[in-house]
Amino acid sequence: MIKTMFYTFFRTKHQEENANNDQLLPQEIDIRPITPDPWDITKNLSPHEVWYGGKLQLPMLYIKATILRHIPDVMYLAHMSIIAHFDVKVNDLDTNTVHTLSFWKDIHEDNFATSETWIEEFVKRRSLVAGMVIGMYWDFNVNMLCFSVLE
Repeated sequence: MIKTMFYTFFRTKHQEENANNDQLLPQEIDIRPITPDPWDITKNLSPHEVWYGGKLQLPMLYIKATILRHIPDVMYLAHMSIIAHFDVKVNDLDTNTVHTLSFWKDIHEDNFATSETWIEEFVKRRSLVAGMVIGMYWDFNVNMLCFSVLE
């Protein structure tokens, strides 16, 4: 939250009745930003995720909390550990293009990894390198994942 100064220009009924003519003194209050940080997932890209055979890996908790909860059929199957993969449309906000990413469940780890389309559609096209920070969030209006390079 952001700290700011607030002046009360209207008197309360009690102050008016008591004819309290004191100076207006500022009060320190907390305000919330109007637009909250939309990025549900922020990730610092590792060298493994941007090399030719690399895959973007996201922990199961992130996927369940951000993507799968908006796709009820897939969420049920993932909860029952039946599902191995699902496709998601991704809107690249920086270039205003739409792509499809396939997420695969790693059997030996508790992660979801993207298929080779991650390299073709994002790493090569956007010239992503290790150390860049990406952000993703689910857009309720169009039911797709939004992607952007943050740093």
